[in-house]
Amino acid sequence: MSYDRFVAICHPLHYGIIMNHARCLWAASGSWISGFIYSAVHIGNMFRQPFRGSNVIHQFFCDASHILKVLPSEVFKSEFVLVVLSLSVFLFCFAFLIASYARIYSTVSQIPSVEGRYKAICTCSAQLIILLLFFISISLAALMDTSDTVPIQNLLIALSYTTLPPLMNPIIYSLRNQKITGAMGKMIRRMIHYP
Repeated sequence: MSYDRFVAICHPLHYGIIMNHARCLWAASGSWISGFIYSAVHIGNMFRQPFRGSNVIHQFFCDASHILKVLPSEVFKSEFVLVVLSLSVFLFCFAFLIASYARIYSTVSQIPSVEGRYKAICTCSAQLIILLLFFISISLAALMDTSDTVPIQNLLIALSYTTLPPLMNPIIYSLRNQKITGAMGKMIRRMIHYP
């Protein structure tokens, strides 16, 4: 998505040539295939040996950090290697994202008209808001020590990073529509005037 916004803002006249049907299909299928391989390797590695002790996990879904607590130590070590590898892939993707948006920012800052800059920023603002929302919620979940928190707090944290970004996604993307923005403004005014 960041590459698409980069091409749309930095090379608008070549957008149709660069972002053709084949390239869009390649990007979408690459995302799906890499996600499938990543999850299949983790699942296969985690469940290749029996659990030690209790196999009860207080979570809505099988979150990796909670599963690692009940796995034998030899699986934990190999899973640690996979997590380090995953982190390096994530950092590469994050660096690509930052480089794309840095290039977008430098291009937008060179646009002479205020209206042109506003249009260019609006083109990628929805994606940036969703990414920021996702990174904040996942960072809070990753930085919190799950051993010190109560199970209900772990459930709420997991619920926030799995449901909040997808829930807000259509709302944020639809705010660019003038009719939806006007209807939302009317609804908020009614709520304020009629308590």
